[in-house]
Amino acid sequence: MKRIYLYVFTAIICINVHAQNNYSSSSWSVVSPDGKKSISLQLKNGQLFYTVKNGRQQIIQPSHLGIVCNNGSFENDLKYVDKKDSKIDETYIMTTGKRRINKNSANAALVSFKNSSNQPMQIEMRAYNDGVAWRYNFTGIKTATAVLKESTTFAIDPQAYAWMMPYGRASDWAPAYEEEYTKGAAAGSMALDSTGWAFPALFKTNDNFLLITEAQLDSNYFGAHLQHAGNAVFNIAMPQHAEALHLYPVTATAANAFSTPWRTFIYGNSLGTIIESNLVHHLAAPNKIGDVSWIKPGRSSWSWWGDHASSKNFESLKKFVDLSKIMGWEYSLVDANWDIMEGGTIEDLVHYANEQKILLTLWYNSGGPHNKVTERPRDIMNDPVNRKAEFKKLNRWGIKAVKIDFFNSDKQEIIKLYLDILKDAAAAKIMVVFHGCTLPRGWSRTYPNLISMEAIKGAEQYGWDTAFAKNSAQHNITAMCIRNVVGPMDYTPVTFSSYDCCKHSTSNAYELATAVLFESGMLHFADKADAYLNVDKEIKDFLKIVPVAWDDTKFLDGYPGRLMVMARRKGKDWFVAAANGEPKEKNIAVDLSFLPKGKYLLQIMKDGEVNTAIKTTVINYSTRQPLAVKVPGNGGFVIWVKKI
Repeated sequence: MKRIYLYVFTAIICINVHAQNNYSSSSWSVVSPDGKKSISLQLKNGQLFYTVKNGRQQIIQPSHLGIVCNNGSFENDLKYVDKKDSKIDETYIMTTGKRRINKNSANAALVSFKNSSNQPMQIEMRAYNDGVAWRYNFTGIKTATAVLKESTTFAIDPQAYAWMMPYGRASDWAPAYEEEYTKGAAAGSMALDSTGWAFPALFKTNDNFLLITEAQLDSNYFGAHLQHAGNAVFNIAMPQHAEALHLYPVTATAANAFSTPWRTFIYGNSLGTIIESNLVHHLAAPNKIGDVSWIKPGRSSWSWWGDHASSKNFESLKKFVDLSKIMGWEYSLVDANWDIMEGGTIEDLVHYANEQKILLTLWYNSGGPHNKVTERPRDIMNDPVNRKAEFKKLNRWGIKAVKIDFFNSDKQEIIKLYLDILKDAAAAKIMVVFHGCTLPRGWSRTYPNLISMEAIKGAEQYGWDTAFAKNSAQHNITAMCIRNVVGPMDYTPVTFSSYDCCKHSTSNAYELATAVLFESGMLHFADKADAYLNVDKEIKDFLKIVPVAWDDTKFLDGYPGRLMVMARRKGKDWFVAAANGEPKEKNIAVDLSFLPKGKYLLQIMKDGEVNTAIKTTVINYSTRQPLAVKVPGNGGFVIWVKKI
């Protein structure tokens, strides 16, 4: 009899515990493998909120979740259904980027809800050691769905420092993520502007650096940006109606089941957590093109920066093919209007380059009806039939890469165009560089033939922007902390010479350092041929071998806009580079303790007596003590570390 009572009593306890847990399930969390990072969902009065923490420190304050579709709203009257936990544990290889072998490890959860019409929606969450991410999932849908509004908010500490780029107002050339960053202004002071703010956005809050961006954007959605709602609360904003010459909706429509992009938060007590992170690629879909053995990242000459008319002049272009041959660079970029070349034809140039064993990259206009830029060739890349035929022709010619420009929109139709180009290019074994384009969102993992994207106010600005030339030392370092974190960046660096209108404020040693500090799978050396051929032998030797795809990356020191010291490894060699973003001299203690014990030869290339001079010294190094280097204002250095 006692045994029967015990069974009944136990059963009652189990039923009550289950009922209590079900009743109190208003909060659900995922914690990172190291137990430090976490993301939590809360359901309050039918509305969803999320919070992001680093330990006990609140990084994102309770922020609203919600999405409105044409066939149902998921803002209010939501009910919890269930939660499924899982783990992510995989290793993948990148052909470009800050790290070749990547370990993707996270704890994950899929939390299901339904609205008042019993329609399902899921919030998928992941927690990594360097950040967290979440997205909306609609897996039970079998008909077309239009997303009319995403009500997501991001609530930041109003006193947090913010480095943000205005989202460019629609024009003949924009949006193209080519604006100036704010300089650490208070997050609560951001302007209420109709264009909003671009991803990624960087904050310093509660002694943490935080970068917010999005990842895994596919053809089911638009590219989002931020709109300030006041008091350091930001909303998700859709593209502007005027983008792409007012063509296409600003909303998104999916044929059936779909997921939104990951809302992604990279954060930690050190800026290095952000600089070293590959979280955007962790969240991206795996390689969809199969064999990648034909993809060859490399260095390239580029004639357009020093002579805009050169891209349609056969003799001028030959000189830059010759420059690549002398410097040991794999590629030479042929920019706009090559199809109306003077003094020869593109076929003649292809033949000449093939004789010199230099590979060519050819420029294309992405339009089509979505832009009215007249530079050519155009009306090819927007058309599936013409595009596929063109890629097949380029493959026959031996062309290995294309540069495609002037997309001018983040609308869903243009996002689809990017991805269709990447698919068709991969089928013809063509690598792709996008310019006048949107932000990287992990596509280099999904389509490894995407080796670089612009989306930066880069070195071309020296041709006309005096403010850029004056502020570039600071701007570049800010971009290293924000834009280049999320994917390859075709800044077109290492310009030693200046335009008459816009003199360099950076030293030549600073410029040399950008070859290492900026990450891009195609490194376009932008300057004139003489600028590279007339440097000292030691500098030329470095420019001949500087890698573009790295095995590892380490942050050593820095602060947005002020300083960047970074180390990158290729094989057994390390390359340590620094750039000073301020006009005052700095004494930098370079921490080389990451090097395995042993003896090293250090080739140090730093500023000489004047900012156009680079002085090279070679020393033996076998201690683990910091290396002291004096860096002048707006100066820099590169240390080529070779194991003896």
